[in-house]
Amino acid sequence: MKNSKLIIAFTILFVMLLIPITTKAETVQTGKFKYMPAFENVAEETYYYSDDYFIQSGKEDNEHLLAMSFNLAISTFEIQNYSYSKDLLEEIGFKDIKAEDMKEKPTLETIGTVMAHKEIDGHSIIAVAIRGEKYDSEWGNNFIVGKEGNAKGFNDSSKKVIKRVKDYIKENDLDDVKIWMVGYSRAGTIADLTGVYINKHLQEFNTTTDDIFIYTFEAPAASIDETKYDNIYNIKCVNDLIPWVYPSEWGFHTNGKVIEIGESETLKTYIGFSEQVEHSDIEMQEFYSQFFGWLTNRLSREVYAENLDEPVSKLLDIYFSKSTEDRTKLIKFFTEDVKTELLDNEENKVKLVGKVWTAAGHNSDYLYHDITDTIIEIIDGVKDSENGSVLTDEEYDFLKNSLYPIIRTLGPIILDDSNYYEGINYEEYYHQYAEDYYLSDEEMGAKYGKISGFSNGYDDGFTGNEKNELSYDENNEYGPDYFEVFKNNYIEAYLEGYELGFAHKDDLVAKAKYDATERAKDSGYYAGSHNEESIPYNEDLWKEEWMTEEYLNAYNEEYEIVYLEAYEEGKKNPVTEEEEELHEELSLYHVISLIKNIKTIMNKHYPQENLKLVHSLDSYYKPYYFTDGENQTIDIDQENESLTIKTSGHLEKLIKVQVDGKDLDETAYKLESGSTILTIKPDYLKTLSEGEHTLKLVYIDNTLETKLTIKNGINQEPTDVEKQQGSINQELDGKTDNPDNITINNIPKDDIPNIPNIPKNDGKRDNPKTGDDIGIYIAFAILGTMGILAAIVVKE
Repeated sequence: MKNSKLIIAFTILFVMLLIPITTKAETVQTGKFKYMPAFENVAEETYYYSDDYFIQSGKEDNEHLLAMSFNLAISTFEIQNYSYSKDLLEEIGFKDIKAEDMKEKPTLETIGTVMAHKEIDGHSIIAVAIRGEKYDSEWGNNFIVGKEGNAKGFNDSSKKVIKRVKDYIKENDLDDVKIWMVGYSRAGTIADLTGVYINKHLQEFNTTTDDIFIYTFEAPAASIDETKYDNIYNIKCVNDLIPWVYPSEWGFHTNGKVIEIGESETLKTYIGFSEQVEHSDIEMQEFYSQFFGWLTNRLSREVYAENLDEPVSKLLDIYFSKSTEDRTKLIKFFTEDVKTELLDNEENKVKLVGKVWTAAGHNSDYLYHDITDTIIEIIDGVKDSENGSVLTDEEYDFLKNSLYPIIRTLGPIILDDSNYYEGINYEEYYHQYAEDYYLSDEEMGAKYGKISGFSNGYDDGFTGNEKNELSYDENNEYGPDYFEVFKNNYIEAYLEGYELGFAHKDDLVAKAKYDATERAKDSGYYAGSHNEESIPYNEDLWKEEWMTEEYLNAYNEEYEIVYLEAYEEGKKNPVTEEEEELHEELSLYHVISLIKNIKTIMNKHYPQENLKLVHSLDSYYKPYYFTDGENQTIDIDQENESLTIKTSGHLEKLIKVQVDGKDLDETAYKLESGSTILTIKPDYLKTLSEGEHTLKLVYIDNTLETKLTIKNGINQEPTDVEKQQGSINQELDGKTDNPDNITINNIPKDDIPNIPNIPKNDGKRDNPKTGDDIGIYIAFAILGTMGILAAIVVKE
C-alpha cells in the first residue's frame, strides 16, 4: 500500500515537472518564398510561420495564419511544376509532399493540388494548396456553370480535391487530422466548395469543425448552399470584379466569413455608340452591382448553360492548347486579320453594320443567323493566312459553329444596353421599341401584319381603290418565319380595314375619330414624357382639301380627348433632355464602361496587388518602432532604478537583446508581451560605465536600436576577452541587420567562431511572454518542491 502511494506521489511529481514543457511558448520563423505574379517574372516575398497557428480553433480569427495562407496559395503559381510550394512547405516542416496535375499540361479536366503533412502536438495537420493561377486550359473550366446545383466546372474540380484529401489521409495513415486548405481565385472557389463538404462529412476526414482551417482569396461564388461556416474565410478585395462571378441573382454564394480588404476606389464610366464619351465617376463595387443587376435580368443561368457553357470553355481550351508562339498568332488572327476584313474593309463594314442595325430593332433568330453567316463568310477569306493556319480544320469548324450561339446569346444583350443608361430602364420610355425588341419572329410578324394590313386596307376602302390584299412587300428582311405569319395576318387585317374604310367613305365624323385616335395616342405620350407643352392639335400644320368643317371639328374633339389621356400617361414616365440625347446616341453604358476600364478592373485581381492588401492585415509585416522609452538616461545611484522600453515588434520574433554589441544574458532583463516590453534590471545597469551606450533589440526580421545614457556609472575598460566577444557579436549583428539575411541561422556554421555565449539561432524563438528563462527554472523548483511535499504527505 505504501509502495502504491509512493508510486502515485512520484507520478504526481513527474506530471507536475512536465507542465512547463507541455505549455511550450509560441515560436515563429521567417524566410523567403517564390511565386509567379500575373504577367510578370518570378517574385520573392517574405513569410512568417508558426505551428502554434493551429493550436486555436479554426473558427477563431488569426491574422498571421490568414497572411501565411495567402503566401502558400500563391506559391502554387508555377507553370507545369510545383517547386515553389514544395520548397515553402519543406522549409516550414511539412513532409510527404504529393502533387497532382501540377507537372502535366493543364486541360479542362485537371486541377492542380499540392498536399503535405506534419505532426503538431499529437495532431496530423494536412496542408492542401490548390493552384489558382498559371493553369492554362483549366481556366476554361471556370465558364462551365451547368443548369442546376453548384457551378458545374468548379464543383467537378472540388470532387477531385475531396477524393485526393481522403486518399492522402488513408495513404499516410493519419488520425486526429487538422486540415489547412488554401486557394486563390478559381482555387479559392474550389476550396470553398470542398470546405462545405468536409464540414458536412467530418468522420470521412477524421477531423472536427475546430480543426478545419480554410482560407480563400478573391473567389467567385459557385455554391447554392447558403450555409455559412466559421472555419471558412473568404477574403475579398472590395474593388475586385471576380468575386461577383457567378452572380448572386443566379443563386450562388460563398460559404465562409467574408473579410473585405482594400479601400473603395472609383472608375470613370462612359457612354456612346459611335463615340465613347466620359460621363461620371462611380465606386467600383457600385458599378459591379449595376452591371450584374442589368446582365442577369437579360441572361438567366439556364440560357447561359445551354448556349455558352460548351463553346466558351472549348474555345479557351483550344487557345491554351497552343504553344506560346501559336497563341500570339491566334490573337493576331482575330485582332489583325479578321478585324481588317470586318471593320477596315468598307464594303464588308457597310454590309455588317446594316445587318446589326436591323437586329437592333428586332430580337430575331433569322437576323442573328444572317449576321453570323456574314461574319463566317468574311473570316473564311482570311482563314488561310499565316496566323489563321495555327487552327486545325477541326478547330476552325468548331469556331464557326460556336459563333452563332455566342452571338445569338450575347448580341441582343449588348444591343439592349443601348436602351439603358445608369440602370434606367428605357422600356418605360420607349415602350414601342422595347415591345418590338422582345417579340419572337412569329409575334412580330403577326403584329405588323395586322397593323400594315388594316392601315392599307382602310386607306384603299376610304378612297374607293380596288381591293388589293396582296399589296405587302415580299422582300422582308426579317426572314421566312416572320414573313409567313406577316402575310397571313396582313391579308386578314387588310380585308377588315378595307370594309371599315369603305364604310367611313360617306361618314366623315367616323373617319375623323379613327384618324384622331391613331395620331393622338403616340403624340400625347411622347409630349407628356418629354414635358412638352400640351398642344393637342394645330389644324394649320396639315389640312387637305377634302377635309370639311364637320370632319375637322370631330377630329379636334376626339384628338384632344385621346391626346390628353396619353399625355397624362407619358408624364408618369418622364424623359429628360439629357436622357433623350443619350438614348439617341445609344449609350451602351454597361458594355462600354466595362471595356474601357477592363485593364484597371483586372489589375485589382492580380495576386501581386492583393498580396499587399493581405499582408497589410498582418501586424508581422508592419514596420517596427519604439513606442516608449527611447533614448533614456538612467541614474544608477538611485535605488532599484531599472530601464523599461516598449516597441511595436512582436515578442515571439525577438532573438536577443544587445548592449554595445554584446548579448545580454537572459537573467539581466525581463520580457513581457505588448507588443514587446523590455525591462533591464538594476543589477545589470550598475555594471555599465558612465556615458552613452547602444541598446539593440534583434528580431528575426529587423533590428531596433536606441541610445542609453548612464549617469554615475562605473568607469572601467572592458577586458580583452570582452572586447573580443563584443567584436564578434557586432560582426554577427551586422549581418542580421540586413533584411535579406533573415536570421542568424542563414550564416554558414563555419563562419561562427566556437566561443562561449554566442547563440546559434535556428530562426525560431520561444516567446517568454511572462518572464525570462530563469522563471522556468523557478517554476521547476516550486513544482518539484510541491511534488516532494505531496510525496511526504502521502507517505505519512
